[in-house]
Amino acid sequence: MDDAIADPDRDDHRPGNGSWLGEKIADLASVRGGGLWPPTLLLLLWVVVGTGGFMAMGWSFSDAAFMTVITLSTVGYGEVNPPLTGEARFFASFLILAGIGTVFYAFTSIGQMVVEGELADMLGRRRMRRELEELEDHYIVCGYGKTAQPVVRGLMEAGEDFCIVEADTARETELREDGHPYLIGDATEEDVLEGAGVRRADSLLAMLPSDADNLYVTMSAKNSNPDIRVIAQASDQKAAMNLRRGGADEVVSAFEAAGNRIVQVAIKPSVVEFTELATPRDHLQLSLEEIQVENGSPLDGLTLQEGDINNRTGVIVVAIKGSEGEMTFNPDPGEPLRHGDQLVALGEKENLETLEKLCASVPR
Repeated sequence: MDDAIADPDRDDHRPGNGSWLGEKIADLASVRGGGLWPPTLLLLLWVVVGTGGFMAMGWSFSDAAFMTVITLSTVGYGEVNPPLTGEARFFASFLILAGIGTVFYAFTSIGQMVVEGELADMLGRRRMRRELEELEDHYIVCGYGKTAQPVVRGLMEAGEDFCIVEADTARETELREDGHPYLIGDATEEDVLEGAGVRRADSLLAMLPSDADNLYVTMSAKNSNPDIRVIAQASDQKAAMNLRRGGADEVVSAFEAAGNRIVQVAIKPSVVEFTELATPRDHLQLSLEEIQVENGSPLDGLTLQEGDINNRTGVIVVAIKGSEGEMTFNPDPGEPLRHGDQLVALGEKENLETLEKLCASVPR
C-alpha cells in the first residue's frame, strides 16, 4: 500500500495484462476500414436466405436452419432426411458457393487488415526514426507517467523540440495518437538513449518511477554527452543527493514541490497569484522568460541604464545570470551586460520577443 502511494507514476498500464489482445480483437472487428462486419453480416444474410428458401420447399424451421448451416459450412449431408430433390440440390449448391465466397472474403479482409496494419506500423516507425535523427538541441523526456505528461504539455506550449522515451509498450497507441515524437525502449539502455539523440540533445529529463533508474539514466547521459543538462526526478532527499552526485544538474522532488506549493497557497496567496500570472499560459498576458545576450548584440557592453531596456521593450529585467552562473536579483541600473549573460525578464509575449531581438547578434 505504501509503495503504491509513494509512486506518482504508478498506474494500471502494464504489458502482458491482456489489454493488447483485446485491442487487437477490437481493431479487427471495428467498422473503420470495413473490418469483419461486412463478411459477418453477409454470412448472417445467407443464413436467413437459406433458412427461408428451404422452408419455402416445405421444410420445418429447425430442419431448414440446420440444413442451411451444414450447407454453408460444407461439413457434409450425412444427416439429411429426406434426400435433396433437384430443386433443393440447385439451391444447396448456390448456398455452398455463397458460403465459400463469404469465408474467402472474410480471410481476405483479415489478411488485408494485417498487411495494412503492419505496413502502416513499419512506415510509421521509419518516419519516426527519421524525425528523431533530425532533432538537435532538443529535450529528451525519459518516462511518460503522470508527472511527465504535464511536462510534455509545457514543452509543446513553449514550442520546444522533444522526444519521449517510454518502456511500456501499452502506451505506444496513446503516444502515437497524441502525435508526440517517441521511442519505445528502456531509457537505462545506452543504445536507446543514442536512438533518442542524446549526443545532440540540449537537456534530458529523467522522470522514471525508480530513483535507481533515474540515477542510471543520468550517469549514462552524462557519459555520452558531458554537456547535456540533466534534470532528474527524486522521491526523497537521499535520492536527490545521490542524483546530484551522479551528475544531475537539477533535481526535483514531486512531493516536495507539491508540499511547498500548498504551503505557499496557504500563507502567501498573493505571491502565488503573481507567480501564476508570470507563468506562460495561452490565456494569460505576462510571461517570465530567460533571454541570452549574444556576442555582437547592441546591448553587449552597455549597462542596464544605457541599454534603456524598459523603455525600449516594455519588459522588466528581474535578474541577471552571468556566464559563470552567478545570479543577481533586482540588478542595479549600472550593472553591465556582457555576452553570455541570461536576462530573466517579465513582460508580455510581444515585448519579450522585442527584447529577444535586441539581445540577438547583429550581422556586420
